[in-house]
Amino acid sequence: MLKERQKNLKLSDKTIKIDPFKPEPELIQKAASVIRSGGIVVFPTRSLYGLAADAFNEEAVGRIFEIKGRGSDKPVLVLADSYLMLSCLVQNIPPAAQKIIDNFWPGKITIVFDANESLPGNLTAGSGKIGIRRPGHPVASALVKAVGGPVTGTSANISGNRGCRMISEIDPVIAESVDLIIDAGELKGGTGSTVIDVTEEPPVLIREGCISINEINKTLGVDISPENGERIFAKLNETKTIYKGRVFTLSFDNITLPNGVITGIDIIRHPGASAMVPMLNKNTVLLVKQYRYAAGDYIWEIPAGTLNPGESPLECAKRELIEEIGYSAAKMEKLTEIVPVPGYSDERIHIFLATDLVKAVQNLDRDEILNVHEVKMEVALEMIAKGEIIDAKTISGLYLASVKTAK
Repeated sequence: MLKERQKNLKLSDKTIKIDPFKPEPELIQKAASVIRSGGIVVFPTRSLYGLAADAFNEEAVGRIFEIKGRGSDKPVLVLADSYLMLSCLVQNIPPAAQKIIDNFWPGKITIVFDANESLPGNLTAGSGKIGIRRPGHPVASALVKAVGGPVTGTSANISGNRGCRMISEIDPVIAESVDLIIDAGELKGGTGSTVIDVTEEPPVLIREGCISINEINKTLGVDISPENGERIFAKLNETKTIYKGRVFTLSFDNITLPNGVITGIDIIRHPGASAMVPMLNKNTVLLVKQYRYAAGDYIWEIPAGTLNPGESPLECAKRELIEEIGYSAAKMEKLTEIVPVPGYSDERIHIFLATDLVKAVQNLDRDEILNVHEVKMEVALEMIAKGEIIDAKTISGLYLASVKTAK
């Protein structure tokens, strides 16, 4: 069989380099022949490399699911290059879909239609719907034309992993499993296609990509923005705990971003913390100079601590104020909350202004090394300007407290 012969070939033997702008006809015909014979071809799309198989060949589509490790509940994108191909895939072409096609195809927008009942069940994952895009890359367009029928356009990556802009980035499992690889050089990557479901009236925005919702609204003459200004967030596909520590957990999350890109991210999950700006009077703040091993130095900070399980930010602030500096506060007012490292942590720090202080009994943890200092607010702000205070929560808290107390 073709797939057995191709699997035994060396990677270099089944890779063909092609002109990305003017693809050589003989190379396109070679790839098209592989697809018509039930094979799978790695090929370039507008932004990432994809896996092309005959969309009507259920066995070939099944191989794609197997190669990618893709869940059977996830439909596969299809590329079509003519109305004839499109009509073979869908039950009808609603007026809204026609407007989108006329204005935005080829490329850039994927349209979800009611699927023709003759399509392989694994192609639609039993959803009764099919996502279709007209290819915008010259090689992809030429390939679909040469095949003479629609082909799959799913990305050439293990399900859940990042898409590939270069052939060298393709997972060895995929490279070894496919029948032919078309190398068109490095692709531009970038934002994925916008996805619109036209099976409903009005159409539904599934994913906002390189074509904005405003452009679509203008084209359709109707606002299909998510109701009430709702924003589209990332979808969590899978999470794995890498490390669970005393304070935080390190996880690896596989997510689908709002623009449709599937990627993996290391994330520190933190219970959150409270920080306090304790004012002895209108002009004097209590700061701690605390040894921080990770920073390798003694750091000027406002007192702060991690939330205990079931503890509210206010309760934490009251407890930590006593334990860390030996004061309680008759008045505690929330100033703000900050996300100190949004790139890789979900930690939120709630910052409070603590006033009407009353002396209490300090109760430091064994691993806390710090001294409490009375500092004039104007001096503390100068320390920020000079780079002597570098802690983010402290800079935020001092600035906001200075504005608040100056009123």
